[in-house]
Amino acid sequence: MQPSFFDYALEYQGGRRSTQFLSEMKPLIPYDAIEAVLIEKGIYKPNKGKPGRPSIPASVLVGSLFLQSWYGLSDPMTEELIHDRISFRKFLDIKDDDTIPDETTICKFRKALMRENLMEMIFNQVKAQMSAKNLILNEGTLVDATLIHASEPKRKRDENGKVISNEAVDADATYTSKRGAKHHGYKMHIATDRAGVIKDIRTTTAKVHDSQMIDELIEDETKAVFADSGYMSQDRKRSLRAKGIFGGIIERRVRGQSELRTKQSRNNQRFSKIRAIVEMPFAFIKRLMHYTESKYIGLHKNTQHHYLLAAAYNLRRMPNLMQRGA
Repeated sequence: MQPSFFDYALEYQGGRRSTQFLSEMKPLIPYDAIEAVLIEKGIYKPNKGKPGRPSIPASVLVGSLFLQSWYGLSDPMTEELIHDRISFRKFLDIKDDDTIPDETTICKFRKALMRENLMEMIFNQVKAQMSAKNLILNEGTLVDATLIHASEPKRKRDENGKVISNEAVDADATYTSKRGAKHHGYKMHIATDRAGVIKDIRTTTAKVHDSQMIDELIEDETKAVFADSGYMSQDRKRSLRAKGIFGGIIERRVRGQSELRTKQSRNNQRFSKIRAIVEMPFAFIKRLMHYTESKYIGLHKNTQHHYLLAAAYNLRRMPNLMQRGA
């Protein structure tokens, strides 16, 4: 059937790329499974068929959080763009203005999910769906971490310019240094498969060394582990070998070793090409999803937010992975 002028108008007003992207995402989100947990936890109470104004569908509320994640939107901007963009309305199945959540509703819903650790549940539901579709490779685990900046303490100075106090904006955020530069904030630690799908995620303050989280992230791995030299230790090599797990951790010189052996250098080159895939999620989340600074105060809230970002990233990867497997 030939598209009508109205079809073209919908596509144009929604934006061609945005319309196509959101039309791909819409059927992939496991709304029913997520809503069932929300009802069980008392976070969402539908009043279908009951007197009074109908409740906003859980799919609209959850979908709004994904829109925020994909487009890097604030609560007010999310409300405004749902009103303004036809592509957003089509994605959320909104037929009239009464079912558009306002910024306060979005904020309260997100806080409730964070309070009950349900962002992790959303991540796990998306991952379960990907596993059911055989989209997560069982060929090893890749591990890495990235720094997430947080606002630094505000320094009060006396009349002579001397610092007399530091007012912490976020008391949980800490400092670390990387390549001679000072960083303040958090770390996002991830484990992916060989295609870059996030299988697990942890959040710590910036001062926690990357290697402290790897054992948790590879707990269920039975085949192979790949990581950069920051994760290298003789104990870890021995532990992986004892479990029959291939150790693809890049090696560095140890005390008394002037240079790597030829075999070590050759292995490092091979492992580097595989390990590099784990950096793809960070590039997606930071550049395409506009996440360059922590959005919330405190380790718990940022931990929950990172689960949502990981779920949004995995969903974004699904169409491509499904096409490859077809």
